[in-house]
Amino acid sequence: MVVWLLKRRRRFFAGILIATTIGMAFCLIAHFGLLHGIQLQSSDSLFKATNLNPGAELEKNIVIVGIDDRSLNQLGRFSSWTRSYHAQLIDVLAEAEARVIVFDVLFSEPAPDDDELAASIRNAGNVIFPFVYTILPHKSTAIGQTIALDSIIRPLGTFEESALAVGHANMIPDEDGIMRRLPLVVPNNGHYEPSLALTAIAKYLRRSQAIESPIKDNSLPFAGRTISLDDSGSMLINYTDDSAAPLNFETVSYVDVLRDNISSVSFQDKIVVIGVTATGLGDTFWTPMGRIMNGVELHAAAMQTILSGNFLRPVSSIVDIFSILVLVILCGLAVLRFRVLWATLSAIFLCIIYFLTAFFLFDNGIMLNMLHPPASVVGTFACMNIYNVIYERSEKMEITKTFGRYISPPLVDKILTALRGDELELGGEAHEITVLFVDARHFTSISENIRSEAVVNTLNSYLNIIIETVLKYGGMISNFGGDSIMAIWNTPIKSGEHALLATRAAVDVQLAIGNLQDEKETLLVMEFGIGVNTGEAVAGNMGSRDHLAYSVIGDAVNVASRLASTTPGGSVWIGADTYAKVKDYVTVKQLDSLSVKGRHEPVQAYEVLDIRDSQIVDAGNLNKSIKGKCNKS
Repeated sequence: MVVWLLKRRRRFFAGILIATTIGMAFCLIAHFGLLHGIQLQSSDSLFKATNLNPGAELEKNIVIVGIDDRSLNQLGRFSSWTRSYHAQLIDVLAEAEARVIVFDVLFSEPAPDDDELAASIRNAGNVIFPFVYTILPHKSTAIGQTIALDSIIRPLGTFEESALAVGHANMIPDEDGIMRRLPLVVPNNGHYEPSLALTAIAKYLRRSQAIESPIKDNSLPFAGRTISLDDSGSMLINYTDDSAAPLNFETVSYVDVLRDNISSVSFQDKIVVIGVTATGLGDTFWTPMGRIMNGVELHAAAMQTILSGNFLRPVSSIVDIFSILVLVILCGLAVLRFRVLWATLSAIFLCIIYFLTAFFLFDNGIMLNMLHPPASVVGTFACMNIYNVIYERSEKMEITKTFGRYISPPLVDKILTALRGDELELGGEAHEITVLFVDARHFTSISENIRSEAVVNTLNSYLNIIIETVLKYGGMISNFGGDSIMAIWNTPIKSGEHALLATRAAVDVQLAIGNLQDEKETLLVMEFGIGVNTGEAVAGNMGSRDHLAYSVIGDAVNVASRLASTTPGGSVWIGADTYAKVKDYVTVKQLDSLSVKGRHEPVQAYEVLDIRDSQIVDAGNLNKSIKGKCNKS
């Protein structure tokens, strides 16, 4: 019992160690950014789930004026538009009392009507223009690295001087081409350049500066909000509103605004963002929502994120490590403690709980790692099951090897199978079996004349070859009786020629005993009588629920036992039912009827004299050549 407990304890701690090792491996994968692209895409599921929410309403503070296909059809190619169109548009929006007018259009080259546009910008007093920059080619924009400016393309000086403010309009997709974050601030000669979105919200809230406080611990204080940034100064764009529905902006056509076909109420006291929405102009990006959005829509989404304070903040690496280790340990315990089905359900349950927690926290602005913790559960489940298979196979081999010394290996297999299926119950079934008893002659008198150690050693020498011969012919050692052995055929493993196999085993046992005595002249001579009988018996688990023994009981067993006790040393006697099955293969001498204790009718027995050459096939398709001769004392 102590050994078993120690093995169980070693298995438990080994399993926990394996689970922890797998968890640490996933922690390192997460820490060094391995599978980063897959991790980004897995996080997109948080956004895509919001597409199922049909309750999206129009955002109240931002309106998009789209340079759409209809505007191009009516006003011509965008490159040929006169800037008086933009001047007229600004005048209309100013008259409608738009609080901030934001252009996502770069006016960096001079053109006719620039003076008219500049005058409209000055008169409105609330126009914000973009500028764009190029990045140094040796710098990467990957998460955790900084952005360095190479050159800046600004709007014409007359426009910038007339404008309320300017902000950079750069959009930098992640390495998989999906726009998840916006460079909110970028360093430039010792100071930070704010983005177009940050500048627009600052002016909308009537703040004097877009960047009011220095960035500290990847956080930017702004207008009573704290904006979470990564190491590159980028902010995650939240494409959802407070109700976890996709952002939905009112979008009107440029040409309709130009011709004053839109009610001024639509623009009053709002942020109006003007940009390209027409197909084919190339200002489009894939988003984690699973759909393409125009650049002007992305700027609007970033503005809404800042304005609403509905920021997204990835959890720290410490939370990732803690989540991974907790999940792998729980999964490891489930695999160690439960059966495969329940362990599988437990692993699935852990993943579901994690995903539900992730969706809940996402609605509250916290983004969990959607790849490494769930993947660690899957990895732990797979590796722990492989460990279980290897451990159980090793344990089964050890048990089979150990108990095979006491009982037949087929019975060990059957017991282990029953234990795994929780089917080891009391009771038995009726089978036709063949029983072989081997009984030592004059064992009591021998034991009285020599030391006990010598008796045991001598007896073991004989029993060893008896057992090997029985197992060789597919028999199962059922019981030891000190100076006797009981073996059975046809249960628990079926054998089509069980009577002949048992008879052949009995003959070979007597031959082997004679050979052993010839080889070891100093060995104490002992003789054994062997009785073989065939008949119906009940085979199964006998005893109590806590202490079981696989055994057979019935008249066939009793007869075999009586035959063995009566048989002279060196002989093999078989019962009538056994003889009926093997009569075509053996030469026998019919004996006088025997009176057996416990039976009213006498038993007919036969002494086996010889086994003729033959071919037999047992239930396992094992071909054996049956031949030999029985030595008689």
